Amino acid sequence: MTAHPAFDLTPFDRWESVTLDGEHAGFLHRHLAAGVLTTRMAFQPTGAQRRARADLPERYLAQARVAFTDDGATWAWCDHEDSVTAQRVRIDRERVGLDPDVVPSWAEHLVMPAVAAAGGAEHARLEEPSPLQGPLRMPRAVLRVGEAPAGGDGPGRRVEVVSEGHVLAVHMVRDGVVVASDWGGGTTSAPVATRAAALEGLPADLHTFAGLPL
Repeated sequence: MTAHPAFDLTPFDRWESVTLDGEHAGFLHRHLAAGVLTTRMAFQPTGAQRRARADLPERYLAQARVAFTDDGATWAWCDHEDSVTAQRVRIDRERVGLDPDVVPSWAEHLVMPAVAAAGGAEHARLEEPSPLQGPLRMPRAVLRVGEAPAGGDGPGRRVEVVSEGHVLAVHMVRDGVVVASDWGGGTTSAPVATRAAALEGLPADLHTFAGLPL
């Protein structure tokens, strides 16, 4: 198992538009400040989408926070909650005895550019479960890098997150920035310039969730 790259703790505030089966259905917001990464993801399928796919929830809201050490070498604690499990989980890394090289799944985004530049990496990937899902799991994750498809704004790298034989997500990285993500199940996301663009046309309850204090 190779050590993951250091986390880049340069502050940022980024919004992404989330599409479901090609339709704008939600947003993804990442905010990094004072060494804490807060990620919110929400989407609400249309009635037609839910009628076509019984596996879709009425809506999905999730928030995760990861607090890092000052040098970005590892993390100190993380928490996670979502509308499906209705449970909040907080994990203190040292208290539960996790190795410094374990990466919370919600923090993988921070190492993607360095991984793409290095040609790949692997690590223990923390799954942030609810108490109802049993003990902590840290399956091996391989970040597999290849050439991005032609097109776009220039050459790039394709980074696949592979764990236990399954591709969990695929990210496109260009010039050190993740420019598109495929989360599986018809769900994709891509950066947009403003919060307004990420929220345009979405239901009021998603606007409310996006506006909660960080």
